[in-house]
Amino acid sequence: MKYSKSLLLFVFLCLLSCVDFAKGIAEGFEDNNTESLSESNFKTITIDSLYQLDVPKYMKNMPSLHPDASLEYANIYKEAYSVVIHENKQEFIDIFKEIDEYDDKLSPIENYLQVQKNMLSESINNAKFQDYGLNNINGLPARQIKVIGRIDGIDAFYIICFVEGEENIYMLMNWTLQNKRNKFENTFEYINGTFKLL
Repeated sequence: MKYSKSLLLFVFLCLLSCVDFAKGIAEGFEDNNTESLSESNFKTITIDSLYQLDVPKYMKNMPSLHPDASLEYANIYKEAYSVVIHENKQEFIDIFKEIDEYDDKLSPIENYLQVQKNMLSESINNAKFQDYGLNNINGLPARQIKVIGRIDGIDAFYIICFVEGEENIYMLMNWTLQNKRNKFENTFEYINGTFKLL
């Protein structure tokens, strides 16, 4: 009898472990499934007659993500975040020329990209950058980078796009956890691709 109780307990614990393991695998697959990029899953946000951008319908306005952002949308449960920061292009050029950090051989968007990469390197531990195949968005000069690194003890993944307008330069920053990269990477690229000046 003592032997059979031990055997039953052992079998029960094995089954419980298998169930937990299966749940973990299912959650892992669920987290890594890419999202649908159907237009019907996005909403268009217009900011101050400056620009418009599409974000997923599940994102809500979150006005405390970044103090300099003109657009701040997120879903804290999905851990997906998007902000847009813009600054006057001529002021950027003048300030960085004044401190001898502007390269006249490069375009304003290339200079802005370099400055932002330097700033990100200072705030993200072990930052790794990947530039990739984007030269314009809706006819505007643009660059896009992927960044992985650690910030405040969290492994993060970013897709950041820089767009040069007539008067302003825009930084479209999207981020999530590194382990959710596969789920949100295409969504973040889609968001950036919808950026339009008004």
